[in-house]
Amino acid sequence: MKFISARTWNEEGKMTKSRKALIPVLSLSLILTGISAAFMTTSASAAPKYKVTYIPKNLGNPYFDAIVGGFNKAAKKLNMTVKVVAPAQAGATDQIPFIEAAIQQRVTAIAISPNDANALCPTLKRAMRAGIIVLTVNGDTNASCRQASITPTDFSVLGKYLVDQTAKVMGGPGDWAFLSATSTAPDQNAWLAGAKTYIDGGGQPGLKLVATVYGDDAPEKSATEASALLAKYPNLKAINAPTTVGIAAAAQVLSTSPLKGKVQVTGLGTPNQMRQYIKDGTVKSFSLWDPGLQGQIAANLIVSIKTKKVTPKEGVKFNIKGVGPESWTMGKGALIIAGPPQEFDAKNIDKFNF
Repeated sequence: MKFISARTWNEEGKMTKSRKALIPVLSLSLILTGISAAFMTTSASAAPKYKVTYIPKNLGNPYFDAIVGGFNKAAKKLNMTVKVVAPAQAGATDQIPFIEAAIQQRVTAIAISPNDANALCPTLKRAMRAGIIVLTVNGDTNASCRQASITPTDFSVLGKYLVDQTAKVMGGPGDWAFLSATSTAPDQNAWLAGAKTYIDGGGQPGLKLVATVYGDDAPEKSATEASALLAKYPNLKAINAPTTVGIAAAAQVLSTSPLKGKVQVTGLGTPNQMRQYIKDGTVKSFSLWDPGLQGQIAANLIVSIKTKKVTPKEGVKFNIKGVGPESWTMGKGALIIAGPPQEFDAKNIDKFNF
């Protein structure tokens, strides 16, 4: 057994001080070297009935911190303990050691925000064969690799939404670019594909998509890519970053640039990280949904599946009293759509705190 650095989450889903945690993981001392791990205990019970491992794409991302907050909020009422572990980087296979560890720990469920739609499948299938419930959150794998998937919004129309969002902040024709997460991220890739289909079909004909670049959900690389776009495309009028890390990095670059106000930044971000850029005029508007809602849905769904109250499949209705719209109907492949996007601008941003 090894001691590794861990971060602890309190009952409000906020990070407290670092500490040393004892992790009973088989042969992971080398695999986990240099990789962060965070823990969140959300039930006062000494012997929680449900033990869940949530694996976000990477740690240090405020978007996934909000999902953790949703798990935390639900777990307090469900006699559930949630352990949050993730790689330092969002590589395609970097989550596999954490899935393997959860299998050995015989957890009730694994919830994962996958970095790759296919690379994780063999390990996730092994978890299901071991009797572990597997859910994907905020991204998906092949449907055969999990029991159900919670997605933040209808990915099939989000590509069109992002193009229209860009047109709105540009206010006219011109060049624009996407600054995405990783090139293998299934959620962002689905959105980019939807955007291309919409553009190829004649959507927003005055807009010219000149580039799609990837910041790998790393602040420094995202900032570098944003700066490179500004240098390479002198007629650029907007950057759309459908990633909370990317949009904040691009906004930071523009906030101190002579191009502030001339090149617009929009995409998907959290109100707390983007508030300063709305208020200083760098950003007109951006969007997101409530990430915490996905965590709440996932925690409740795990219990419903474990107690055999819900069998995930198309057409099944799933209810959670007091959470979001309170009722969802599973779509094809047991997909649950949490809710529609919310636009944030100078008029409403102070009404939100996440």
